[in-house]
Amino acid sequence: MESCFQAAALPKERLGKSLNKEQVLSLKLERLQRLREQFPATVWAARAGLLSGVLLLERDPAEALQFLRAAQNDVPLLDDYVRLWIGEALLKLGEGKQAAEMFETIPQAGPNSPLAVKAAYRAGEAWYQMLSCREVIAWIAKAMALSQKEVETPLALLRQGACQLRENHIQEGRETLKQLWVRFAFSSEAKEAEVLLASNLGGEPWIVQPTERLTRAQVYLGQAFHAEAIEELRKFLAADLSSPQRAEAKLKLGIAQVRLKLYDQARETFRALAKEGATESSEASVWLARVYLRQGQGDKLLELAHTAAGSSLSQEQKGQIMLFAGLWLEDQGRFEDAIARYRQVAKVGEPASQRAEGQWRVGWGYYRIGRYREAFDQLRALVEQHDGEFEPQALYWMARAAELNQQPQAHDVYVQLCRRFIYTYYCQLARERTQISLPDSVAAEPSSTRASVNDGELVTGVNSAAAGAVTTRAEIEQQAAYRRALELKALGLDSDAVREVAGLIDRYSREPGLLMVLSTMLSEAGAYHHGLRLARAKFRDQLERTGGSVSPALWPVAYPMGLLPTIKGQGAKGVDPYLVAAIIREESQYDWRAVSRVGAIGLMQVMPGTANNVAQRLGLPAVGREDLFDQETNIRIGVHYVEQLLEQFSGNVAYTIASYNAGPIVVGNWVTLHRGRSQDEFVELIPYQETRQYVKRVLRSYREYARLGKTF
Repeated sequence: MESCFQAAALPKERLGKSLNKEQVLSLKLERLQRLREQFPATVWAARAGLLSGVLLLERDPAEALQFLRAAQNDVPLLDDYVRLWIGEALLKLGEGKQAAEMFETIPQAGPNSPLAVKAAYRAGEAWYQMLSCREVIAWIAKAMALSQKEVETPLALLRQGACQLRENHIQEGRETLKQLWVRFAFSSEAKEAEVLLASNLGGEPWIVQPTERLTRAQVYLGQAFHAEAIEELRKFLAADLSSPQRAEAKLKLGIAQVRLKLYDQARETFRALAKEGATESSEASVWLARVYLRQGQGDKLLELAHTAAGSSLSQEQKGQIMLFAGLWLEDQGRFEDAIARYRQVAKVGEPASQRAEGQWRVGWGYYRIGRYREAFDQLRALVEQHDGEFEPQALYWMARAAELNQQPQAHDVYVQLCRRFIYTYYCQLARERTQISLPDSVAAEPSSTRASVNDGELVTGVNSAAAGAVTTRAEIEQQAAYRRALELKALGLDSDAVREVAGLIDRYSREPGLLMVLSTMLSEAGAYHHGLRLARAKFRDQLERTGGSVSPALWPVAYPMGLLPTIKGQGAKGVDPYLVAAIIREESQYDWRAVSRVGAIGLMQVMPGTANNVAQRLGLPAVGREDLFDQETNIRIGVHYVEQLLEQFSGNVAYTIASYNAGPIVVGNWVTLHRGRSQDEFVELIPYQETRQYVKRVLRSYREYARLGKTF
């Protein structure tokens, strides 16, 4: 019965391109009906009825209501959810009063219901349909007192403002609409509020305050709407010539211009701000240097570095500009000059990590010009300082320098690297160049993981912190939130399941052993993002760098496999599903809601422009920004974009990963520039630090997925 239910709730046909959403919905409903008929009076029939009701909410709320009312008796564990869905069905049927009364009963179904805030917002909306403004204002005030970060908040503010105006509370209504317009600038409701405010409410003209412009700009920046933020920042700067926040606004303006790759504009913004002597001027100087480097304006960069040396910039800011100058000199083949700059940073940079970067770059510079003995000695000096960030790469390139200089210690350095940093990108490279055996405990981890998960046990003598894991697991399983999460997960309602299980994190946040259990259970419940984020926050070194005592059950949490069927279902040629899984892991940590600072969206962090180009190639309808928050749409577009890049770069994975981050045009230029270099050298030579680190992370995760996937 369970397999029949899964075939209905999550049909494999949804993963391809052959069926649209409406056809998938019809297929689900047909299979759920068949299950109810074949297995009546079973828990699976009850679940099928409830899921049918949820699926029918949009298509046929009257029929949905019948299923949902039956589910109140059949699935009592989810009583508050069922009440919420009944309320939504009633609302769609125009029964606002009944809907409101149903929403209001949700806290009675469970005093600690995670739906209490949502229910309060929806009660306000239901009363709005009934034109009962007193109740609207009361319920929305109650909801906002609980939380103002819900997706329903903008609509609630619009309803509250409209009711205040209807009740002739003009000033209160104006303030509510202004709050909506400022704090939720990116919402469609803010546009409606703007129309109302512009209508001169109460005969009083609406005058936007400069501080409101600045706040709106910050809201836009937080949502990666950089073009809109730039417009608001320009209006703020034009409206208030004496504000003490002007320098802050100019800095934000320049950064937004960089995010949109408007480098000419950003250069002028930072150049003007750097001359002002404001607190933000020093940071603007560093950004200006970064833009000079990106645009290849080396003479201006060197001049800025010279000026900065005698300025009031902090030692860290001076060091950063000096590093940029060295990078440009390297690009011009002026290695001795570059090394001289790096030596200065290694000597006086701040903090210690910047001095370590200076030392690393001195050693790397020597490697690039074939002075391998000097490279080896310089990198060894860095390793002896035990700077964790640069140690793995310093050890690796020490060994590579020794190989090229025909020094006998290359193998020993590789072994030292893997003993100390076994799960790093650089140990992976080392193992490709020489025979290094994994310790037995490491080699056994994937199979141990599978056994422990399938047997319902977390650990078997891994460490003292996890010794009571089985007991802890049993304790967590008794929590109502966990049992509800499993029920929601069985229904295929993953986001609701996540809401339940994520609430347990705070309860167990202070004990590592308990967190191992909880992160595993989060992942098992389909909360891949929450499980992965928790595992990385608490156990990152053990999982991604040094190794050590860690529960075997954490490996499938750290490298989720749950989306592989969706990835494989796209039918892309030559695309390894593990590569896509690695990209998702490093792009979004499996968070379908993720939005990057440049506006990339969803699991695979797809840019809207790229999405439409890919959709056009595939013969699919245009893809909007909101569509990319849909898991399957995002993966479909992302997978086929990876397919396109692999084809463009003849299957070269490193070039493909770099292109996914920086774009194929610039990567094509790098490939031409560094033709003849080995793959590891090419990655180290990527000039964009963000892209360079990204490629290393994805390659590392890709190899780990491949290793673990053999036995998962």
